[in-house]
Amino acid sequence: MNNPKPAAIRADDLLRHLKDLRTGTYEGVQSRRAKEEHYRKGIELLTPVAVAVLEEANALFLQGTGEIQVLGPEDDGSGGLETRFELSWPQQRAAYVTRGLREPLQPVRIVVNYSQGFLHPHLSASAAGYWPFQVTSPADAERQKGILAAIVELELHQRIFETDWRILPVSQQLG
Repeated sequence: MNNPKPAAIRADDLLRHLKDLRTGTYEGVQSRRAKEEHYRKGIELLTPVAVAVLEEANALFLQGTGEIQVLGPEDDGSGGLETRFELSWPQQRAAYVTRGLREPLQPVRIVVNYSQGFLHPHLSASAAGYWPFQVTSPADAERQKGILAAIVELELHQRIFETDWRILPVSQQLG
């Protein structure tokens, strides 16, 4: 299913996802145990790419003040698996949401979850939809870079929306 021409749309991922849905498998395997093994391998491959995207956001928008954490894979509380790549920074950790329920402002998150009862895992964020998580090789992981960057940009803007434009340290430098 490899698309011979580079494209902005990650066609391979959606086509592989459709094949999985049609066959009831995840990357060719059927048992939950085998699917979880694929998930864990995919997380291992995705981690350096996700961390690099978060490091870039830290340098560009947080003046290097951010802290990156990789949490998981771990139980999601309902028998599934979840991995979170999080970027937090001092202003965010001290802030509360001002538009909506008053609660602590969450870190920027890239989430890969494999909920119980789902055919296969998905890539998402705290405020975004779900993309197919079709990562079985370093090339697959690298192909996620554009989606990961979009998730991080969306998450950063969501934190601005939930609080104020001053939440990002770079905003103090803008003239």
